[in-house]
Amino acid sequence: MARIFVTGVSGFIGSHLAAALLERGDEVIGLVRTTSDTRALAPLFAQYGSRFRLVVGDLRQPESLSAGLADVDRVFHLAAVLLGTSESEFMEANVQGTRNLLEAVLRHRTPRLKRVVVTSSLAAAGPSPDGKPLTEQDPAHPVSWYGRSKLEVERVVREFAARGLPVTIARPVAVYGEREQDLARGTYPAVSLGLMPAIGLRRKHVSMIYVGDLVAGLIATESDAATGKTYFFADPLPYRDRDIVRAVADAMGKRVRLPVVVPHFVLAIGAILAELAHRFARGRPAITRDKVREIRQRWWAASPAAAGADLGWRATVPIAEGMRRAVADWRARREQQRLVHEALGDRALKTYLIAIGFGVVLEGVARIGDWYRFHPPWLIVVIVIAVFGGVMGTVSLLAARRAPAVQFVLGAIVGIGAELLNHFWLHRWTFSPDFLAGLPSDPWLLALALGLPAGIMPVLVNGIVQALYERRLRLG
Repeated sequence: MARIFVTGVSGFIGSHLAAALLERGDEVIGLVRTTSDTRALAPLFAQYGSRFRLVVGDLRQPESLSAGLADVDRVFHLAAVLLGTSESEFMEANVQGTRNLLEAVLRHRTPRLKRVVVTSSLAAAGPSPDGKPLTEQDPAHPVSWYGRSKLEVERVVREFAARGLPVTIARPVAVYGEREQDLARGTYPAVSLGLMPAIGLRRKHVSMIYVGDLVAGLIATESDAATGKTYFFADPLPYRDRDIVRAVADAMGKRVRLPVVVPHFVLAIGAILAELAHRFARGRPAITRDKVREIRQRWWAASPAAAGADLGWRATVPIAEGMRRAVADWRARREQQRLVHEALGDRALKTYLIAIGFGVVLEGVARIGDWYRFHPPWLIVVIVIAVFGGVMGTVSLLAARRAPAVQFVLGAIVGIGAELLNHFWLHRWTFSPDFLAGLPSDPWLLALALGLPAGIMPVLVNGIVQALYERRLRLG
């Protein structure tokens, strides 16, 4: 029985890795923070008892990393910031955190230690410039803060390899499966309504991997052949974005499939709003500007050939089966969720205040950027209080128990309706020529482009309200 230390054990990939290691008979010691959500680990405690235990620590606090590292056979380092709002946040958590961990491993190293596996990302290598799947020998050109931090993590790992640690770097591509969050937040709810969302007009291609296949790949790096090497883990070929969404629709049995294109600029505005919401609720942001930099790319493709040649590993779960499992899990968890009830008056007060706060911020940004002008200028006060606070606040409150996709549609209807009303009747605000550059001149299409981002507001407002209430419950 091997003793294995796992960081990020409460996360999506980490919880699946812990389950696989325990199932084969290992002892697993997982590193968690005091704020970690460990609900996914509850079944492991019940099934494996003393072979699974947690230690509390923080990668940014070196003195907290000693517990659990004594006499370990292997270390799997998965913990990382994925959706940060500043480059320094990525560098502190991912780069310095990795350095702190490897220093602690080096201090507590015994002859039992056979492997340290550090999880990087395809983002460290960057997108493929010509559509050809990248190999581990191709030069890296990350396009995001996250990717740059992971590339720096790899440099730190090689530094410790030179100091004698038996390390391996794993570069997963986009991972999906049970308990995954990003598809579950955006794509699944939209497809469940009969929509087929796409980001931008140009087709994109993405390498994917089912979480179970990735876990098998991580475990395969225990082979002596993996010492000192870097491996991509991916399905054999990248998928078109439309094929990924079709796999979700097939898994849901959805026959109605209405194409909906979300422009990149709408996603960028949503990222700014999500980051603002993150500052209030401190939860995981739905999307960030950094993630938008990655989503804009057309080719995220990597070749798993090296892992196949050295480790005998290959992906075995096709996307149709993987999505079927992921969607079934998403539906089961959604059924199990119970809405947290809060007094209507308390919720309404917070909803209207937060909606007004959004109005103040957005109109302030628009004023600084000179996007549009109100006639008369004092009308901005009415818009913030009556439209943002009154109308959008009410929409947010009434739709609070609806799916995020429904909230988005209702908010978008309000935004598009306001733009049409102003264009054909009110004429109370006019846009600057620079702001309208590149947008359609047809009033109906222009209203669609300008009003659609308003759909993000009810989703964010309700997300903040719910996060504040859950935080109060945790503190109380």
